[in-house]
Amino acid sequence: MDTLAALCDILDATPNDLIEITSEPTQIRKTATSTGTAPTPRRTTIRRPDGL
Repeated sequence: MDTLAALCDILDATPNDLIEITSEPTQIRKTATSTGTAPTPRRTTIRRPDGL
């Protein structure tokens, strides 16, 4: 933010003059079939420090 403020001061501009925001649609890749298997669950042990 400090760099942006310095650029605005040097160029006598506003942040809107320096940054242009555009929106572009993105495509989500979908699979036709699900051939993978679900991951197997793993047991975990929660270890807590003594005195709690």
